[in-house]
This record gives sequence, structure tokens and C-alpha cells, in this order.
Amino acid sequence: MSQLQTRFFTENKRYVVDDVPFSIPAASEVQDLSNVINKLLEAKNASHSKVEFDFLVRGQFLRTSLSTHMDTEGISTEDVVEIEYVERITAPEPEECMMHDDWISAVDADAEWILTGSYDKTARIWSLEGKAVMTVAGHADVVKDVAWVKRDGLTSLLLTASLDQTLLLWEWNSERNKVKARHCCRGHTGSVDTVATDPTGSKFCSGSWDKMLKIWSAVPTDEADEVEEPADRPRKKQKTQQLGLTRTPLMTLSGHNEAVSSVLWCDSEEVCSASWDHTIRVWDVETGGMKTTLTGSKVFNCISYSPLCRRLASGSTDRHIRLWDPRTKDGSLVLLSLTSHTGWVTAVKWAPSHEHQLVSGSLDNLVKLWDTRSCKAPLYDLAAHEDKVFCVDWTESGLMLSGGADNKLYTYRYSACPTDAGA
Repeated sequence: MSQLQTRFFTENKRYVVDDVPFSIPAASEVQDLSNVINKLLEAKNASHSKVEFDFLVRGQFLRTSLSTHMDTEGISTEDVVEIEYVERITAPEPEECMMHDDWISAVDADAEWILTGSYDKTARIWSLEGKAVMTVAGHADVVKDVAWVKRDGLTSLLLTASLDQTLLLWEWNSERNKVKARHCCRGHTGSVDTVATDPTGSKFCSGSWDKMLKIWSAVPTDEADEVEEPADRPRKKQKTQQLGLTRTPLMTLSGHNEAVSSVLWCDSEEVCSASWDHTIRVWDVETGGMKTTLTGSKVFNCISYSPLCRRLASGSTDRHIRLWDPRTKDGSLVLLSLTSHTGWVTAVKWAPSHEHQLVSGSLDNLVKLWDTRSCKAPLYDLAAHEDKVFCVDWTESGLMLSGGADNKLYTYRYSACPTDAGA
């Protein structure tokens, strides 16, 4: 049997082995290598208890035998092979299940609370343990997206975006558990499908079926803005009393040729939007100008940006997740494709504390956990949902969340190894 000369290294100080070449069978797979490392660690420390490891050769996870991997990657078997090892991530387990009365369209979780939006026209606030705390009702139609704005002690501001063409800015007092609509944000002429708050919590951006993005102030006031009604349009009688004072946008960003499906802030001056027009656009919020256009060949449903690896991930109707550099000069350059879903990718979200990990959701009913160093297959498939998945998120503490057409929101406990960059 042919042998390979290998050298093992790790960033994890607890599991360092001697930096010397070892002779390893070329047919070795992950489990064989894991056994080797554990034996070496036992030899150094008799009280070492077994740890499962994963292995990277030139930045790609080993998923076959060493010889096959080196063949595929075109690595010479003559030289000493440098192999990095990391603690293997255990499969995330479904922990809590929360129910709405209709499809769950959106989720936004932070350190303390989970906010969901639903086709039942409401948003709900939940504890991280899955207890329903508050129902936020006020829209005349489906809630398409939700976002936390900021928290100041016991008072939180939050946003709901709806098919009724408005957004509502709410104030919630967690001690008294009272919620009040502060502003009704008017200006879109189509369903408001996506909303995102800027990093300072002072502005937010919305994207709509009307092809427009709008920037708004997120600071509540006691003033109502005047809405300019077209003169030739008959005044509709308001069937219901409007909730909150009217607010109009600070700025409108136009340029997309189809519906805007997803918006986010790269930083406090830059907004990124994805559209059904097959483009992702980066905008300068100060000037309202377009900075970059990334061009795909299919409808984009969702985007997520990681400040850790400075990459944009997109999900499309052709089942692929693609990674982009939003600062690129070549707008058609896809850095990496992650392919495993068999339906539209409806949701994608980078891990908050790991530069290589992201989670995705799809109309194929599956949630997938990915590591970008293994692009041919996800780390895990999470098959808790009985119907289409519409939204995914993470909390800083390592909870993953997903919601969908089975009216359920699942949380998954996840023992995240900190990022290899030492974060």
C-alpha cells in the first residue's frame, strides 16, 4: 500500500502535535487521520479523551481518501503534504418549536429575543427558550419581513414590513410587555418584502415589489410627515384608523428593473440589494448613487454579508448559493458556488462568529449548514420542517433558527467552534 509523507498542524493550542513528518497510508480517510491524531495526543498526555477531528488540505475539507483528494485537487504526492486539523462540528439538534397560525416569512433574533413575521398578518416576539411573549398586530395584510432596530434598556424598537405596502415602526416595553405603533411608513406602491436596519440603529432600508429601495429615519418623533397624494387620484377612504404617525422616506434608490427581494447594510454608508432582475447592487446611502452591480443569470431571492470574510452570499431560484466580493471590479465573477439544494434557495445567513460558516433554507424543505471550505457538500442537512423553508437566522450565542410553510419556527442548538481566525 502506498504511503504519503504528511505533516499535521492546527491553530487550536490544546491539540498541537509534534511538527514532524509522518508516513500515512494514501488510502486514509477522515476517521483514520482522526485516530492518528488522537493516538499522538494520548502519547503526550495519558488523560487525553478522544476528540473527533476534521482535516483540511490546502484549505479544502477532506471528504474522500487522501489519494483521491490529492488527485482531484492536483496536489503532488512526492512532497510532504501539509494537513490542518480542526475539531469537528457536531450536528445541530432541533431544540424548540414555535407556532404561528400561518406561514412564517421572516425571523430576526438577537441576544435576548426572537422576532418573527407571518402570513397571519402579525409579528411575534419570543424568548430564546421558545415562549411566546407578544403578538404585534396592525397590518392589513401578510407580514413579509421583520427587523429589530435597537434596544435601550427595557425599550426596544422593531420594524414590520407588509404586503399592505407599508412598514410599521413599533416601540415595545419588555417590562410592561406593551407594544405601540409609533410610525406608519408610507411611500412604496407594492408589497414591502424586505427591511434592514443600519448598524447605528438610526436608519433603515426597505425593498419592494415596486422595484424601489427607500431609506427612512428609524428615530421615533411626535411629528407626522405629509404624504403627497397625486392630484388625479381619488382619496381612498381609510377603512381602519391608521396606526402610528405617518412617516415618509428620506431617499428613494431606483435602478432595479424587477422586484427587490432582499436588502442589507454592508456598513453605515452602504446598502446592498438583491432583485428578481438577476442583479445585486451596492448603493452609496449618502449620495443615493449606485457603486457596484453584480450580475447573475437567475432571480436572486436572498443575500447575506459577512464582515468577517467580507463576502456576500446569495441564494437563487436555480438552487445555487454563490459567494461574491461586493467590492469587485468584475461584477460577473462568482468566487464559489455551494450546490446541494434541490429547490429555490429562499434564505441564506452567515454565521456571526465564524468566517467560513453559513446556513441556508430552501423550498426543498431543508435547512443546510455549510462551511465554505467544503463547497461540494454541506456539513449537515437539518430536516425538521415538513414544508418549504422561508427564513433562517443565528443568534450570537450559537442558536440557529428556521421558519417556513409548516407554520413552525425551529431553534437548533449548535456547539460552534470559534472561527479559525481566532475570533
